[in-house]
Amino acid sequence: MVHASVLLFVYGTLRPTLARGEPARLIAGLPHRGTATVRGLLYDLGRYPAMVPGAGTVRGDLLEIGSIEQLAAFDAYEECGGLQSLYVRKRLPAVQADGGGVMAWVYLYARPLAAARLIPGGDYAADRQARRQSAD
Repeated sequence: MVHASVLLFVYGTLRPTLARGEPARLIAGLPHRGTATVRGLLYDLGRYPAMVPGAGTVRGDLLEIGSIEQLAAFDAYEECGGLQSLYVRKRLPAVQADGGGVMAWVYLYARPLAAARLIPGGDYAADRQARRQSAD
């Protein structure tokens, strides 16, 4: 377990392999603590994914942040907080690739998902790659 730091579980546009533009600037220099999974369901909203509580498994990455105060920039990016929030930030258990467990902050979608497509396997990066290959 990582001590004296804050872990953020990222599963979409903030994943190091997917981050471009603003997301890349937000995660620049943050230590990558490996891949992990969190219980939930993942949906494709077009330009980004949405995670909600559920019985599935969502795959992503753990990033280390020096302090809880640094999450404010991520909150702004995720439109977390206020009356029209897209996401809420919650601390959930994550399972690391080596089987170890940690607590990590996760952004959960706060709006209806009626038009969203469930991402099979809970891996946004793999789903994007598979969809690109099938389009070719």
